[in-house]
Amino acid sequence: MDQSPRLSLSYLMPAQAQKHVTVNETFRRLDQLVQQTVLSRTVAAEPGAPSDGDAYILPAIPTGTAWATFAQNNIAAYQDGGWTQISAIEGFSAWVADADEFIIYDGAAWNPVSGGGGETAAKFGVNTTADATNKLTVKSNAVLFDALDVAESGTGDSQVKVNKEAVGDTASHLFQTGFSGRAEFGLTGDDDFHVKVSANGSSWTEAIVIDKDNGRVGLGTNTPAATLDVFDGTIRLTASDGGRLIELTDLSGATNNGAIRIYNDAGTEQIRMSSVTDSWVNLNFGVGTSSPGARFSVQGGGAIFGSPTGGDKGAGTINAQDVYDDNTLLTCYVFDQMLDGAINDQKWDGKVPDRIIPAEKEFDEETGQERVIKSEETIARTHEPMRKFRARIGTPEDPLTLDGYAKHWRERRHLTSMPNEAAFDPASGLPTGKWVQRLVETVEIQAVLIEELNQRLKMLETAKPVR
Repeated sequence: MDQSPRLSLSYLMPAQAQKHVTVNETFRRLDQLVQQTVLSRTVAAEPGAPSDGDAYILPAIPTGTAWATFAQNNIAAYQDGGWTQISAIEGFSAWVADADEFIIYDGAAWNPVSGGGGETAAKFGVNTTADATNKLTVKSNAVLFDALDVAESGTGDSQVKVNKEAVGDTASHLFQTGFSGRAEFGLTGDDDFHVKVSANGSSWTEAIVIDKDNGRVGLGTNTPAATLDVFDGTIRLTASDGGRLIELTDLSGATNNGAIRIYNDAGTEQIRMSSVTDSWVNLNFGVGTSSPGARFSVQGGGAIFGSPTGGDKGAGTINAQDVYDDNTLLTCYVFDQMLDGAINDQKWDGKVPDRIIPAEKEFDEETGQERVIKSEETIARTHEPMRKFRARIGTPEDPLTLDGYAKHWRERRHLTSMPNEAAFDPASGLPTGKWVQRLVETVEIQAVLIEELNQRLKMLETAKPVR
């Protein structure tokens, strides 16, 4: 063997003539390979006026008198007035002057290790191999990012920054199983914050979206319209034993119809507040029933129906069909009949406020505002109790005479303004407003009759005694 096995350095042979030639050839090779520097690895044309010591790593298809005979990836070194080819061996390293990079030959190609000063690298793998897509690759059971503290000229903070080029790009953290995506959070396709999941890595479900402009949180919606917007879903508070406590849920998939349900320890629904129309105008609050049929319904009890008459009067307004402005309809028409001999319809109709049905609205997700789907409606009302009283005047129902009333209650066993025992339905009863209105009407009739008795008494007192 007359050459070294790795670098092909020439050995001196016994009794060799011109030993200096062999030694100098070895020195020239070592001069190139030790602390090796090349001018470039992209120049393909052989330079016309090279300087002694110039060296290049040859790219594909080099040209020139000498270079055309040399192979790609080998080193072309200009020494003692001529070009010498040095074959690249796996593990060779070199500094490339025109690129300011440090490269290593892996047996097939030269690859960058770092840039100037060793501060950058085209790709880097820890315990694994990096590739063109994953230029930094780490294979480890844990990765630690520790803050540089103040004593080390740091700030004590620690941040992981994920930057993207444009709004429509993605900056996120992706979690995979077997290199198939299962969960992701970050800026995915816009500048809102997204949290999404996948069962197969191809189809994804948005779980949470936080609007970048206002901080609104959307569950099941990409355009949250409120501080917390849950779209087409259920919110449930669960006890430690697994039982439901409170649940906000959709009602059988009906558009915009939802309910708040409260359960007992056994998981039985106790209270439900729910809408029965798309507009949420009618709100049901049920106790002991899963399907209340009124605005306020208690199973086995009573119910209040209707929209507020005359509009919302503020706190304490409970305006059902026969209760008006926290009072009842005026009944002074009894005195009008007795004093004036007639009742003025317009006067008493003016005492009755019209029924106002509020406008029905729904939220428009496109505009972010409410829109009216049914305008406010006003229903004119008249004084019906007055009309019923007037229709009874002079009849056995309301004779307006002492004898007539006595005959009435003796025969029928009830006062004229009150329902009789046979007609009264204890299941439905009468609204509070009607009861109060009829009681006041009865008192006024009795006041009229008392005055008639008073007049009769005065006549007897002034009459001359008969002897």
